[in-house]
Amino acid sequence: MAIFDKKYRFTSSRHSKRGLMALIFGMISFISFILANVISIRTKGGLTDRMGGVGLFALLFAFAGLISGLSALQEPDVFRILPRTAFAISLVSVILWFALIYIGIVGISYE
Repeated sequence: MAIFDKKYRFTSSRHSKRGLMALIFGMISFISFILANVISIRTKGGLTDRMGGVGLFALLFAFAGLISGLSALQEPDVFRILPRTAFAISLVSVILWFALIYIGIVGISYE
């Protein structure tokens, strides 16, 4: 009978603590990026240098997330969903922060 043919898979895999840490770092950086842009839009670009320091600090969090995510991916017997998600979020955060820094340095020409 098909009802009684359930298959179970027991595994010794666990969630990686480094993967969770990397996910937290990546989310902090990504949320900081969103908040920095919202605050910048509301003040029409009239921010102090402190906001730039917050951005660089959030960029460091994104790099920490990348490194922690890579090290978590190399751990044996762990579920890969947290490290992969953390690596992706941290990578997106790094790209967004560098794009924002580049735009801030070079500027945008609307001509």
